[in-house]
Amino acid sequence: MVTLRLEELKGHWALVTGASSGIGREFAVQLAAAGVNLAVVARRADLLNALASELSERHGIRVLALRHDLAEPGQARRLRQRLQDEGVTLRLLVNNAALGRWARFEETPAESYEEIIHVNAAALVSLCREFLPDLSAHPSSGIINVSSPAAYQPVPYMAVYAASKTFVHSFSQGLHAEWRARGVLVQTLVPGPISTELEGATAGRRATRHRSTPDKPVRAALAGLEEGATVVVHAKGTYWQRLFALLPAGFVIRQVGKMFARPDHGNLLDRS
Repeated sequence: MVTLRLEELKGHWALVTGASSGIGREFAVQLAAAGVNLAVVARRADLLNALASELSERHGIRVLALRHDLAEPGQARRLRQRLQDEGVTLRLLVNNAALGRWARFEETPAESYEEIIHVNAAALVSLCREFLPDLSAHPSSGIINVSSPAAYQPVPYMAVYAASKTFVHSFSQGLHAEWRARGVLVQTLVPGPISTELEGATAGRRATRHRSTPDKPVRAALAGLEEGATVVVHAKGTYWQRLFALLPAGFVIRQVGKMFARPDHGNLLDRS
């Protein structure tokens, strides 16, 4: 079993995507408090620069604020090249960046769906692949891929987002089995609904009434590294979701559709 204690990461480097807010920002905050140097990635340079200044001054660590739009192809390779130029070798990769859309399927342009799939799935795969040489250079290292309870069943009105998280869920567990022999622990994190920009103000309130704050799933994920956990679930009701999915598909889709009833206007939900 591969494990990775937080104390072992002190003085090493972690990369966190979607770090400008929500779960990504909280990963940066907790890792910085443990003395981990950080490369923080997001599209909003102003928020990244403020975070980098705050964490480096408070904890005496190095923080690189890297503005990248992961919806654009080739960003994983560019990120690794930038870190190589800085002499940085990662020991922890946190794939948190995500896009979502809550609306009827036809109300969203095809280009937006391509961005969702690229950020949530394709960029995550590319980052894992690009940084394998860094991660496998250490006796033990880790990847945390952020999934969602939406991975457990289709979600009408958020169909592409849910499908992308199903991909993340399956891919991450498959990679866990492949890379543990290399000393790389690949963890799948399933956070419950929290107050983030991705979730939106009203999306699926019937389905997301049990809310948390970002610090709790992040703390659970980092503890899970120490335990060598394959999947860390910090969400209520996922056991029943898995049982629910065994029922006839038509029934499941109707019930989930009621929970995520169509809003009056589609909302872009962004965690990148």
